[in-house]
Amino acid sequence: MPALIDPLRDARAAVRAGRFQDAAVALAELPPDVRGSAEWYLLSAMVSWRLGDFATSRREALEARALYRTRGDADGEMRAVNVAAAGAFGLGALNDAEEEFHRALQLARELRDDLMVARCCNNLGNVALYLAQHDAALGFYRIARAGFERLGFDHGVAETWINTAITWRDIRRHPDALQAADDALEYAEAARAPRLIGEALANRGAALAALGETAVGRFQVVRGLTLVRAEQDRFAEPDVLRILGTIALAEGDRDAALRLGREALALATELHHPWTIAEVQRDLARTYRAMGRGPEAQTAFAAAAAAFLALGSGPRAQAMDAERAGT
Repeated sequence: MPALIDPLRDARAAVRAGRFQDAAVALAELPPDVRGSAEWYLLSAMVSWRLGDFATSRREALEARALYRTRGDADGEMRAVNVAAAGAFGLGALNDAEEEFHRALQLARELRDDLMVARCCNNLGNVALYLAQHDAALGFYRIARAGFERLGFDHGVAETWINTAITWRDIRRHPDALQAADDALEYAEAARAPRLIGEALANRGAALAALGETAVGRFQVVRGLTLVRAEQDRFAEPDVLRILGTIALAEGDRDAALRLGREALALATELHHPWTIAEVQRDLARTYRAMGRGPEAQTAFAAAAAAFLALGSGPRAQAMDAERAGT
C-alpha cells in the first residue's frame, strides 16, 4: 500500500469536523516519525482537550510550540500557544492561561490572523469571567463576537453568545442571559453545530428557570444534556447536570438535586476541572443546607471556597466563606 502524501489528513479532517474520538484513533495509528512532528502534537493536544485530558493537552501543546519555534514557524507557534493556554485554563492555572492567551493574541495581530485574534479575545473573556471580572469578560466577548461576525464565522459567534449568557447569569441579569442564549441558539443552528446547540439550550433553560419558568427551563436543559452527551462534550456535561440540579432544588425536589449534583461532581473530578468542581460544590452545599444537613453543607462550602481560591478568584472564595458562616 503506497504511503499517504499527507499522513495527517484524516486526523486533521476529524478534528475540524468535531469527531474527536475518531481523530484520537487516527493519530494513534500513525507511524513514530509522524507522531514526533509539530502538527501531530498540536492536533493531539486539541483532541486531548476536547476529551477532557487537560494535562496531556497542555503537555502536547507545549511540545508543539517548542518544535514550531525551532523551525521559526510563527503561525504554528501561535496556534500551539493558544492550545497550551487552553490546557492551563482547563487545569485552573489562570495566571498561565492569561499570559499565554495574551502571547497568542500578540502573535495573531502580528500575523494579521483575524480569526485567531477573535478566538484569543473569547478565551481572555473566559479567564476574566472565572476571576469575577464581569465587565472585562463582556468586553472581550464583544470584541471577539465582532471579529467572528466580520468573518462570517457563525460557530464563533455562537460561542461568544453562550459565554455572554453565562456571564449575565453569574451577575443575575437573567433577562439579558435569556436574550444572549437565544442569540447563541440562533447562531449555533446556523452553524449546524450540535454541541453548541446543546450548550445554548442548557443556558436558555437555566435563564428561564431563574426567571421562574422552571418546568420549561428544565425541558430545555434536558434537551441540551441529550445533545452534549451525543456529541461527547465532556467539558459541558457536568455543568449541564449541575444546572439541572439547581432547577430540581428550585422545584423542591431535593433528592434529585443531590443526585444530580453528585453525578456532576464525579464527572468534574474525573476531568480534574477546578472551576466546575467549585461550582458543583457550591450548589451541593446549598442543597445540603436546604435539606437541613448543616455539617455537610459547611464541608461543601469550604471545598468550593478552596477551589475558587486555588483558581485565583478571591471574591468567589470569600462569598463561599460567607455562605458557610451563615449555615
